[in-house]
Amino acid sequence: MKNIYLNNRNLTIGVFDSGLGGLTVLKQLQKDLPFVKYIYCGDTAHLPYGTKSKESIETYSKNMVNFLIDKGADIIVVACHSASSVAMDFLHSKFTIPIIEVITPSIHSAIEQTKTKEICVIGTHTTINSKQYTNTITSIDQNISVTELSCPLFVPIVEDGLENHDIAKMTTQLYLNSINSLNVDTLILGCTHYPILINTIQSVINKDIHIIDTGVSVCNELKKYIIDSNQINESITTNEYYVSDMPYRFHELASKFLDQKVDHVQCVEFK
Repeated sequence: MKNIYLNNRNLTIGVFDSGLGGLTVLKQLQKDLPFVKYIYCGDTAHLPYGTKSKESIETYSKNMVNFLIDKGADIIVVACHSASSVAMDFLHSKFTIPIIEVITPSIHSAIEQTKTKEICVIGTHTTINSKQYTNTITSIDQNISVTELSCPLFVPIVEDGLENHDIAKMTTQLYLNSINSLNVDTLILGCTHYPILINTIQSVINKDIHIIDTGVSVCNELKKYIIDSNQINESITTNEYYVSDMPYRFHELASKFLDQKVDHVQCVEFK
């Protein structure tokens, strides 16, 4: 990302994901930068991105960025690991607006955290198959061992509101029991949907494994590009929410995950 600094007085941040997962990042952003205006886009017509081709994800992502720019976004947060893993070079070639992805900040946090030099990454098929995490981590520190595990059922479990159901626990055990036999001490949740399952994940993995929360890492990265962080916009901001399908479902679950009432979810076509 270019070294661009933004004053957060009257700043508008656009956030997008394929569905609900990006709300975990949005929630942290609202906590750390509460007086910034946010525009959230969930491409629910095409979720999950984790099963789509690189070309499709690039097209969907470009459409979302165009939409957010048209709505007045000053900076874009790609709150989707699948898009962050395969579409960033494409997006940077098309746009000059500052765009922050979710992979690099979480990698830096994990490298700082690990003591055993063994990191596990869980994510969608697209994210894991891209090898973005392994390649980046080992390019920084060749002594770190990286285990990557694909957990494709986590996204539909979250999108269907089943994070507290027995099926979530059984699926988590199926995917993650194996890491307890390793010397892993740091786990990266390589999908923004996964923090919604954090209680279930913590109940399955060893207690001494530290979990990297993407939302926190992204917030810390974003703050580097905002000046006058103490000069907040005191006026009341109204956030905007857009989806490409099933606004009623998004409205219900977004209010639950953000711990606040979400009004006026609009269904649009991103193009």
